[in-house]
Amino acid sequence: MEDKFVLNPYFGETTDPDSLINYIYTPLFLKTKIDVLYFDILNWEKYDLLDIDLGLGTIKTDYKKTAISFVQYVWIKMVEALIKYGFSYDDIRAINAKLSRKLHFELNYNQKIAENKALQTSDNHKEGYVTDFEKYVFTTISFKKKYHFFFYKDAPTDFFVFDDDLIRGLNEMNMGDYFFEKFNKDHFSFSFYKIFEPFLHGDSHQFDNRSISMLSDEEDKVLRMIRRNYNELKSITIRFNQSKPTHLEIKTTKQVSAESRIMEHIQKRDYSTIVIQTVDGSVVNFENTKKYKL
Repeated sequence: MEDKFVLNPYFGETTDPDSLINYIYTPLFLKTKIDVLYFDILNWEKYDLLDIDLGLGTIKTDYKKTAISFVQYVWIKMVEALIKYGFSYDDIRAINAKLSRKLHFELNYNQKIAENKALQTSDNHKEGYVTDFEKYVFTTISFKKKYHFFFYKDAPTDFFVFDDDLIRGLNEMNMGDYFFEKFNKDHFSFSFYKIFEPFLHGDSHQFDNRSISMLSDEEDKVLRMIRRNYNELKSITIRFNQSKPTHLEIKTTKQVSAESRIMEHIQKRDYSTIVIQTVDGSVVNFENTKKYKL
């Protein structure tokens, strides 16, 4: 995408919801160009972490089929944060299911959405709903809501969502103890609003990495790849060109409980070399060496 994606025209604006829908549901971002490691995205897709339900489907364009919309990007950033703070894949799938709760339209608004020809036709649109997740995206933009999520490791689906208005309301109703009860439990505090901030400032690139690091982008990728599935790691080969890492070979060892599952790994379209090890004619494990270009 050559032009910058900015939310300023829609921030705090409620007069043209169709235009906002068209903007944030159009696939404009390439997965290889956003501020999330592409190898991580592929891994999360493989484990069904990124398949967030959307009541309003993405808009048909002639742009690349692998592109994603801003709404999908927001979910990817949530997944990235949850994994960073130790939530399991099962936890994230459960959170995904909770945020996919359907909020149905009133009939007149359902008709308004159905008449929007830019949106592709699907049963979802005929049914007329948005999900909780989409609601948080819309209200963050249209009403300048600065949402925070409290996620709890012992109960991932019992997350607590709040903004300043909710806290003021609880205090006015003398229910401040309810918030403090949520606050005092061990939790991961996630700022939903911070995902949107880079798209509200036209003077800086929205995918700039604002953290200070002594590592180059390639060195950072190498470290992140090493940390992933480190318990299966056997060896790593890093190739350099003029002191800059350019290629990575990662060798992992996996145990195979069923020989039929070997074909699942062979049929994946990766650049990899698989070595199968047997004992007394039975497969016990195999080595998988994958190659990556940094």
